Amino acid sequence: MTITHTTIEDLDTIRELFGLAIQYQQSKAANHWHGMDEALIKREIGEHLHWKIVEEGIVEEKMMREKMMREKRMVAGRGRVREQALPAIVCFFSVAFADSLVWDERDADPSLYLHRIITNPAFRGRGYVKHIIAWAESFGAAAGKRYIRLDTHVDNQRLNAYYQECGFVFCGVKKFDGQEGNPGVPRHYLGSGLSLYEREIPIDAFVQDVSGSFKMTPNADS
Repeated sequence: MTITHTTIEDLDTIRELFGLAIQYQQSKAANHWHGMDEALIKREIGEHLHWKIVEEGIVEEKMMREKMMREKRMVAGRGRVREQALPAIVCFFSVAFADSLVWDERDADPSLYLHRIITNPAFRGRGYVKHIIAWAESFGAAAGKRYIRLDTHVDNQRLNAYYQECGFVFCGVKKFDGQEGNPGVPRHYLGSGLSLYEREIPIDAFVQDVSGSFKMTPNADS
């Protein structure tokens, strides 16, 4: 498994996985993303703030069939999904070094922010978020940061519970009351608000060269 920079050639895959992520969100809750901000993604790619996880090897046929059927994307061919050779992009995410819109004055704290983590539905359940967190500790430590931060909608009980399971501390709720129609506030920020989470980067965080790519070996329990 390799974590490396996204390139402009990955845009078609980003569009596809973003669309699938929105479909998944819509099936779980009323609040969801409202399309992909392509200009933002391109800017993040250009500034080396957009990352991908790439897997190598062969995807087991049974796992692929089960995952793809859940997303109603069954590959035609006598009702079975053929084995797919990799490398394959299994996850995307963005990082930022500031997020004053959400964190207000606490944005002054030296923090690394994680945004828009999207996993290929064929690879869900492999613990990629935990690998991203481990990577973020090294990346953040190298950048002189003290915290890893992220947010999710208050109503998303599953993600709220999962982030706490991953060691994040709940830091309160950010609401955007009266901000309807404000182009600077994404539509999915409205409503009940965002749950804010942070995790302190350990002092002895192992720092690797994360300027280009980052190799990791998944744990047996991930």
